[in-house]
Amino acid sequence: MKTLHQISLITWLIPGMLFNAKTFAYSPGDAALYYPALVDNFYAACHQRLFWLLPSAQAGEMRAILLQKLDSAAYSSLDKHDYRYDDLITVSATWQTKAGDSLSLTKLDMLFTDAAIAYCKDLFQGRGTGSWMKYDEWSEKFASKDNDQLVSTLARLSTPGQLLGFLNSLEPASPEYLVYKNEIKTQILKNDVAKTSKVAIAMNFYRWMHHFDFQRFIVVNIPSATLKYYEHDTEKLFSKMIVGKPSKRTPRFDASCRQIILYPYWNVPTDIALKELVPKYKKSLALIDKENMQVLDSKGNIVDPISLNWHSFTKTYFPYRLRQSTGCDNSLGIIKFDLTSPFGVYLHDTNEKGIFKSDYRFRSHGCIRVEQAEDLGSMLLNGKLDRAFLDSCIRDEKPVNIPLEKPVPVFVIYSTADEHTGVVTYYNDVYHLFLTAKK
Repeated sequence: MKTLHQISLITWLIPGMLFNAKTFAYSPGDAALYYPALVDNFYAACHQRLFWLLPSAQAGEMRAILLQKLDSAAYSSLDKHDYRYDDLITVSATWQTKAGDSLSLTKLDMLFTDAAIAYCKDLFQGRGTGSWMKYDEWSEKFASKDNDQLVSTLARLSTPGQLLGFLNSLEPASPEYLVYKNEIKTQILKNDVAKTSKVAIAMNFYRWMHHFDFQRFIVVNIPSATLKYYEHDTEKLFSKMIVGKPSKRTPRFDASCRQIILYPYWNVPTDIALKELVPKYKKSLALIDKENMQVLDSKGNIVDPISLNWHSFTKTYFPYRLRQSTGCDNSLGIIKFDLTSPFGVYLHDTNEKGIFKSDYRFRSHGCIRVEQAEDLGSMLLNGKLDRAFLDSCIRDEKPVNIPLEKPVPVFVIYSTADEHTGVVTYYNDVYHLFLTAKK
């Protein structure tokens, strides 16, 4: 929470009085504003005039609309007390007693504005999603644009109808989101706190991802082990996935896919090479060829494994790299979706198709295996994926890198409630994040 010590003002026009000050200081007992800079921008946009606390029926209706929306905030996965609802009720009932006190009116009007901005931001962008993500490529890039658009639009509103229309427009109108809204109402009426909390997180994630208005994007949900691909906010593909086991968690992040690799190499992570593969190959070098593996030196040259002293290698010492050559028996399958995250995690096909039949799909070392990988690749390449080339399963084919026309955002989230085909399903907290993460 941001704390306000001092807010710069120019001229306040108050009914019957002109208030002039270069600085406006809060006393120690005053409530700190959540977004002081945005509040400043708001009043600059509306020419430093009071907005909520004017002696007119129209201003009273606008206050009432905001308070009604806050009072029902739970049905939008928010908590009215995060916006000082009780204080605003008191202010709305007593502000006229301060009619001759320009300083007090100014403070109270700003309290309303700050609450309205905070509520609008959370309604539009989702609340609390940042605490779940380990890496966020997109939010900061849109922050200024989002804030400017929200504040400038709010400051231009002049009638209760305009305010109501603006607040209603901040939430998605998609069928998916309406399913979530109906579900959270149901769980609130049932007083099911656990399910209400899960749906609330799902709704906030949904608003956050969709508010960017990307033409295309991918959503990976870890607890459901599923992937959704969207075009213009419409789901175009649904696929099962394999994600990280609880001991090798898939990280939560948002990044972008900039290229697709056909017939990718699998560059074996050092940890897997040392702990799993080297001990196995020490017992049988024949497995190296059987698994289509290559041993590379520090310069990337392929080394004959027979020429190496395997007895000298341990779980902490192996001065080479292991790489699996290409083909349908490659652990990455025949298609890989490169991502810009810092975790070395990506989406890819697999050579073990049968594992998608299981309901328990938490089996990888962190990467994300996609059941409908070819379908996803075809959509990202606008139908230009050469499936015959892929399905021919050419062994040791050189990798083919295909850049996408535009980066496609990828959101890897953690939501234990998820909507599909009009139904919200609840999933286990497989990584036990509800015990440690901020809600």
